[in-house]
Amino acid sequence: MARVFLENIVKRFGKVVAVDHINLEVHDKEFLVLLGPSGCGKTTTLRIIAGLEFPDEGRVYIDDKDVTDLEPKDRDVAMVFQNYALYPHLTVRDNIAFPLMIRRKQLGLTREEIYRRVLDVAKLLRIEELLDRKPGQLSGGQQQRVALARALIRRPKVWLMDEPLSNLDALLRLQMRAELKRLQREIGITTIYVTHDQAEAMSMADRIAVMNHGRIVQVGTPDDIYFRPRHVFVATFIGAPPMNIIRCITVLKNDKLYLSCPGMEREIPRGITKYLRGDMEILLGIRPEFVDVYKEPKPGAIRAKILVVEPQGSELILNLNISPESGEETIIKVKTRALRRYSPGEIVYLEPDWTRVSLFDAKTGKAIA
Repeated sequence: MARVFLENIVKRFGKVVAVDHINLEVHDKEFLVLLGPSGCGKTTTLRIIAGLEFPDEGRVYIDDKDVTDLEPKDRDVAMVFQNYALYPHLTVRDNIAFPLMIRRKQLGLTREEIYRRVLDVAKLLRIEELLDRKPGQLSGGQQQRVALARALIRRPKVWLMDEPLSNLDALLRLQMRAELKRLQREIGITTIYVTHDQAEAMSMADRIAVMNHGRIVQVGTPDDIYFRPRHVFVATFIGAPPMNIIRCITVLKNDKLYLSCPGMEREIPRGITKYLRGDMEILLGIRPEFVDVYKEPKPGAIRAKILVVEPQGSELILNLNISPESGEETIIKVKTRALRRYSPGEIVYLEPDWTRVSLFDAKTGKAIA
């Protein structure tokens, strides 16, 4: 199929920099997700790859060919939009066939060959029984499959998707995530997928590029993004609930460096101290599921007061104040199995898994080694 490479891409709309010096490589047959909040530049980046927008600076390469100045029709890419953009007066068969019909002479295809391809791609997406219906007679999930089929029938080098599942209900979205991933694996097509839904990104992507304010903050596998965030933005954007961030300060005592945080103090391992000094503001990050909760006091545990209990079926999310005696609130969330009952106002004791902790520079937000 194709490798996609973006080199120093910049896109401005007036004084707004929508895409700010992006460099990104998408490997052949890879499923890469552009993930970030609304307005971060992910859709603009996708449109630049498609040729629907032209960059103010930088170059776009597909299969090692510079396509920056080429029109969309000459890039050999197919795009699936959020609203599907199906023609209401055409049958499903003709909607799928449309991209080939308008280029039939150029491609040297007969009508019979085109409709044979339509049937093949309809079988792949399991919609062959819908071919004689019109879009208005289809459910949201069926319309989405037709839009995918129309994009695939051209056999493009690159498949571009802009939040194609956002109009579906929650259950259908879950089903279609797995279906899309299966389809992409079977076809082996290079795919770039835009979403603001972290669950979608984590479940589907081979790699994720997390974007914020027009820049790529981190690129990595779902495990890299979740367990080894390189920036506090990534740590707090990914996860449900997201990573707890606690503001701390480094303290030097008897030639040893300690991390002093609300409700706790802990010696910093020597392997990390070379990156730190005394009186530094540090952000300590810990995922809610990496904290054990005890009802009885335990040596080294953090005393905390339960503020809110959120039942989640087999799990509970506890909202806790880890500095109840100071008169201030330092609130964290802890995810625990629903094997015990907890009540607001109850005092519990927390034991973080210190091997799972992340440290960030409070000024830059960047991870400390």
